[in-house]
Amino acid sequence: MTARRRRGGFTLIEVMLALAILGAALVILVKSIAGNITAAQDSFYMGVATELARGKMADLEEELLQEGFQETEQTDEGDFSEEGWAGITWAARIEPVELPTFDVLMGLAQGEAGAGAGSGAGSGEGDGQSQLDTFQSSALGGMLGMFGFGGGGGGGGGEAASAGEQATAGFIQSQYTLVQQVLKHSIRKITLTIAYDTGVHQERFDVILYVSDAAGMAKTLGSLGAQP
Repeated sequence: MTARRRRGGFTLIEVMLALAILGAALVILVKSIAGNITAAQDSFYMGVATELARGKMADLEEELLQEGFQETEQTDEGDFSEEGWAGITWAARIEPVELPTFDVLMGLAQGEAGAGAGSGAGSGEGDGQSQLDTFQSSALGGMLGMFGFGGGGGGGGGEAASAGEQATAGFIQSQYTLVQQVLKHSIRKITLTIAYDTGVHQERFDVILYVSDAAGMAKTLGSLGAQP
C-alpha cells in the first residue's frame, strides 16, 4: 500500500498576509500617482497664471503711461474670461510711492521705535522696533547719526553745536523733501494679485512693478527748482 503524497499549498494566514502587503503597495502607488497628477496640475496652472499676469501687467503699465499718473490710489479687478480662463481672477492696485516725512525720520534717528509713518508702517511694537533697526542700519540713518541726530548723540557742544545741527538738519530736510516730491510725482507702484483654483486648493500670488515717468520727474524737478 503506497502512501499518498501531500500537495504543497498556502495557508489562510499566508494568503491574508500577501493580500495585506499587496493592498499597502497599491495604496502607496495610488498616492504617488495622485501626488504626481496634483503637482503637474499645479505646475500647469502656475504657468498659465504667470503668462496671464505678465500680459495683464504690460497692459496696466501701458494704460498708466497713456493716461498719466493720478494723485490718488487706483484699483481695478476682473478675470481672464476673454483669454479663455474665467476661473483665474486678477485685482490691481496702483498707488503713489511716498516716503515718510522728515520728522518721522528724525524720530527714528533718535531711537523712537513708535515713530512709524504711513500705511506701510507696522502697527505692532515688534514691527516698530524692526523698522527702527532697519533705518538705523541704513545709509540715511547712519548719516543722521554721524551728524549727531541719533539717540547716541548727546551732550556737550553748547549752542554752537545745536546751531550746527539745525543748519545740517535744514539742508538734509530740503534735499530729502526734493527726493520725496520727485518720487511721489514720478513713480507709481502696481500690485497685481492673481487668484485661481486648481480643483484641489486655491492659489494666490502678487506681482509688483514700479513704473517711472521721466517727463513727470523732469517737470517736478523744474517746478521745485523754480520755487524760491
